[in-house]
Amino acid sequence: MKKIIFTALITWTLITANAMAEKVDCTQFDKVSAKYLECSARNLKEKSSELKLKATVGAEELKEKITTNTMNSKTKFNRLNLKEKLVKFKNSKSLTEFMEK
Repeated sequence: MKKIIFTALITWTLITANAMAEKVDCTQFDKVSAKYLECSARNLKEKSSELKLKATVGAEELKEKITTNTMNSKTKFNRLNLKEKLVKFKNSKSLTEFMEK
């Protein structure tokens, strides 16, 4: 439940941040002027910082999902008799020897 609330809160924050962030209109300056370059650089910097934040949040969520899935898989594998059968199969030299044991 906490994870759902956390992801909903992060998503809502990112959506509202994008809506509130006003992109400065650089068309009012000449394209060869220093002010135009400064304006476009500022817009690019804001956009890249937003993308970086989204990427880090997404990476953390993905890492958390992967760790929980691997832990679940390990516990399921340890509960099965498959582990002993796999070791027995590895130790056998041929298929007939495996079937005899």
